[in-house]
Amino acid sequence: MYPYIRDLETSPLLLFGLLLLGGMASGELSRRLANLPRTTGYVLFGVLMGNSGLEWVDPYILGSAQFFIYPAIGLILFELGHRFPLTAHGLDRKLILLSLAETGTVFVLVTSVMCLFGFGLAAGLFAAAIAVSTSPAITIATSSDVGAEGPLTSRLFGLVALNGCVAFAAISIVLPMLAASGATEAGPGFIDALIHIGISLCLGTGLSFMACRGAGWLGRQAEHQHLMLLGLIVIGTGLPLSLEISPLLTLLTFGIGTRIADRRNAVVAIRIASDARVFLVVTFVLAGAALEMGLLLEYWPAALAFVLVRFGARWVALHVTGRHLGLASKDALFTAVGLLPMSSVALVLLGEAGPLDGGAGPALSGTLMGAIVLMQLVGPVCTQSAVRGFGEARRYMARRTGPSRRALTR
Repeated sequence: MYPYIRDLETSPLLLFGLLLLGGMASGELSRRLANLPRTTGYVLFGVLMGNSGLEWVDPYILGSAQFFIYPAIGLILFELGHRFPLTAHGLDRKLILLSLAETGTVFVLVTSVMCLFGFGLAAGLFAAAIAVSTSPAITIATSSDVGAEGPLTSRLFGLVALNGCVAFAAISIVLPMLAASGATEAGPGFIDALIHIGISLCLGTGLSFMACRGAGWLGRQAEHQHLMLLGLIVIGTGLPLSLEISPLLTLLTFGIGTRIADRRNAVVAIRIASDARVFLVVTFVLAGAALEMGLLLEYWPAALAFVLVRFGARWVALHVTGRHLGLASKDALFTAVGLLPMSSVALVLLGEAGPLDGGAGPALSGTLMGAIVLMQLVGPVCTQSAVRGFGEARRYMARRTGPSRRALTR
């Protein structure tokens, strides 16, 4: 028997199980021992197993996991869209104005700072498009863990959704500029990019119509509706990829469209933090495994400037615009903090540009990856701090000191 054990090779399926159990245990330890979000534990375990740690998760495993990661991102984006806040009259105009103000400010300031660091206009706009996005996975998972619920948390979800729409569309438009500058290989032109955006919006709208009709036919039976929604999410992921289009905008449009069209609340949405947490855990672990910690150390000045300007732009825009829209200064600050996380979606957006070559291409890729590393590590804490600042973290239990704990037991 010994030779067989000695020659045993770790299969992708066995490694998948180890990542799932290890990530779950790490998340629980993170919550119970350090009072940190579980997502922090998931990411740290991935870092330990991946490129910056033991290197158990090699590029082949990461490539094979794309079949799993895209449906997971689809579930996350659908839930984000389905959480989109609506008023009695439909879309919240104040929310849209806040999103336009802060995304516009991020575009201007991040592009300017990247140009000051020696990157061209196209590279600066590409970095700004990624900066606009906020991690929906971290927002959903961390908010769920602390039981965040209320108007300010709903506004945060709405801004994350709107910012995602802007970022996904902007990436499609900026990529032709990036190709023209020689930073990446030739891609679709501007007309093709606009066509891709239109197709994504139409696909997402069509899927939302099918979800509402299917929910009316099935009735409020969660097990059957979840099966239907999962099938539509997989179609919403696979069909754009078959057409060589990014599925991100399609999936987010699917969620928002379902939220708007489902006037009778017939759709029983999937909650990834409870109904499909396995997708959430593995997504964070694999995202952590893909991080290159060395890039943060190499490009830390530009990466840190990118992060600080991204935060400052949002804070200023929300503070100034919020004064005219009824948003308190304190809430503007905590909302800007809650919009800091970057995670798997940012990695996908960075990967859509393909290999960045020529000129400042490697430096641009390293800077953005360094910023993603930083924001993936501290992002969950930012979201937890934001919802605590809102006063809407119902299940958050602050760590007590020894004397106060003993006093409670008397």
